[in-house]
Amino acid sequence: MADAADVVAPAVDQSGNTVIWWVGGSITDTSAVKAATEIGAATTYRITHDFTPDGFPLDSSQEKSPDERLALVDTLESLGKISTTFGDGITYVDTQATAGHATVVLKPAGGAPSISGYFVVRRNVPNSTVAAAAQKATVYPVTLGKQRPGPITGTGKFTFKQQVVLTGAPVETTFAA
Repeated sequence: MADAADVVAPAVDQSGNTVIWWVGGSITDTSAVKAATEIGAATTYRITHDFTPDGFPLDSSQEKSPDERLALVDTLESLGKISTTFGDGITYVDTQATAGHATVVLKPAGGAPSISGYFVVRRNVPNSTVAAAAQKATVYPVTLGKQRPGPITGTGKFTFKQQVVLTGAPVETTFAA
């Protein structure tokens, strides 16, 4: 390609363009999540707006290892394992047991110590857009610990915190019909 002057492409803002679903039921094929029957299931909930601004600390990194060679002046590096983490857990507002919100759907049932399911995260699409075939998302199979009350600071809203462990590799998916 011939050299050309740089053109700065506009970045997509996270605000208004991120959706997080909790899928408490099953997903048959995580690489082709069904928009109508799995995202549209009675056990799936949009919980994006329940999280505090820093309450969904999803992040990933990849380790690097030195790759030293005899008589080579420079030390090379090789890539290692990828680590996906939810930091010190998720934080969401206390909606006082409003049906369909994180306070209810993420709570382990009957005093159980944990609950398992999937976070499905769609980026770069307006929140007002319903799930449909051909949209891209990432599926995170997870287990959540018990709900713990968040700190009381005298300002803001009451919150809950919950520890998250990844139970399988994240999967980039394209929604099926």
